[in-house]
Amino acid sequence: MNGVPSVGPIRPQSVFPFETDAQQKGPATFSEMLKSAVKSVDALEKNADEMMLKLATGDVKDVHEVIMAAEKAEMALQLTVEIRDRIIEAYQQIMRMAV
Repeated sequence: MNGVPSVGPIRPQSVFPFETDAQQKGPATFSEMLKSAVKSVDALEKNADEMMLKLATGDVKDVHEVIMAAEKAEMALQLTVEIRDRIIEAYQQIMRMAV
């Protein structure tokens, strides 16, 4: 019996969380998700700019780090623009639908 691990309390299956469960807090709305994504892209671009400045002043010796930061920022920006374009296209298609 000592080798059997505890399985914890048995709970009924329910869509409602128990008060003792940790509340999972994530972006609640679509606009909050978009704001969070734009903020992360902005942070990547600021980091790339900072790395380029440090490279110019001689604080960073590894050019590879600077190039990687710049490429991350560029790819994130391209992805954001592509997602924006797709959202606008979907909105335009919805608006063209006959009711």
